Amino acid sequence: MSSNHALFAVFTMLVVLSTMWRRRRLRRAVRDLPTRMQRLLGPEPLFSPPPDDDLPDGLRSYAALHKRTRLINYACWAIAALYAALIVFLLLKGTPS
Repeated sequence: MSSNHALFAVFTMLVVLSTMWRRRRLRRAVRDLPTRMQRLLGPEPLFSPPPDDDLPDGLRSYAALHKRTRLINYACWAIAALYAALIVFLLLKGTPS
């Protein structure tokens, strides 16, 4: 296996692990909410909060956590996608690994 393929596997694991990390974080945060607030959230595994204009005070911190983890997750996906595109470009160009 070339070094490019090995690094591609690392970045694939980055995507998988970041998604699992986000789901675990959200599940823990939902578990700590009162039942009344849990019923306002979307279905598992994303537990989407209601829109900002309908957001009760008890869910403001959860909504901030939801947005923050989404941004971190998308950043990990973007890094992995850029690196995968670089590997494909190098393979198509014919650069040895």
